[in-house]
Amino acid sequence: MPINAKPFGCSEKFDWGADIHSVVYDGQLLIRVLRNRNRYDGIEVKFSQVDGFRLLDEISLAEYWIDNNFPRGFPVLEVLDGGWAKEEDRRLGYSQHQREWIIVTAGASVSVFSKHEPVIIDASWAKPA
Repeated sequence: MPINAKPFGCSEKFDWGADIHSVVYDGQLLIRVLRNRNRYDGIEVKFSQVDGFRLLDEISLAEYWIDNNFPRGFPVLEVLDGGWAKEEDRRLGYSQHQREWIIVTAGASVSVFSKHEPVIIDASWAKPA
């Protein structure tokens, strides 16, 4: 199933070394994205409220990436059509009209249902010992 998505909130393209650093949910969802696996800087994507989220290895979402219209290189996308929400609508047999976001990297990706736009900030982290 193709996905129709547009870049959101981060005009900088990330390279193919980008990866999810961490995902923390404590009533809010905080996703840290490394610009490159060999560096310890990137962005934090924070959702104040979520209705659901899932983390998948990028290979599980390969059907999206192969579409010629998929916006490559941008870490945060707003899904306009297709995606996890469409899969859920088909599975349930009715439309929930979910607003969906996807944080895309070469290592893993996080799909998020949230009515609220995420806040995105530049960030850096200490190198693990």
